[in-house]
Amino acid sequence: MAISNEKIMAALIACGSVRAAARAVGVSETTVRARLNDPDFRKEYETAKGAVLEEACDCLAARLTSAVDALSSVLDSDSTPAPVKVSAADSLLRHGLRYVEVANVLRRLDELEKRTNDGG
Repeated sequence: MAISNEKIMAALIACGSVRAAARAVGVSETTVRARLNDPDFRKEYETAKGAVLEEACDCLAARLTSAVDALSSVLDSDSTPAPVKVSAADSLLRHGLRYVEVANVLRRLDELEKRTNDGG
C-alpha cells in the first residue's frame, strides 16, 4: 500500500530529516527523496513547512514581552545574587542585540524588495 503524500509531508515536518521521516512512516529514504524531487510535492511541502514555521514564530513573538519582563525582574530584584543578575543582563543584551540586528536586516530587505518591485 502506498503511503500518502500527506503522511510523508507530516513526517518530514515533524521529524526534520528524510531518514527519520522514512522510519516514521515505514518507507525507504528513497521513497521520501523521490517525493521531495516531485515539484508539486515539494511546493506543497514548502508551503506547509512555512505555515508551521510562521505559527511557531507567532507563538514565540507573543511570549517575548513576558520573557523580557521575567529577565528584567530578575535583574532588578535586590534579592537576586550578582551572578544571576549578570546572567540575566547577558541574556538580555545578547538576545536583544540579535533581535535588533535581524529586525534591521528584515527592514532593509523589505526596502530593497519595494525598490525592486517599484522598478528602481
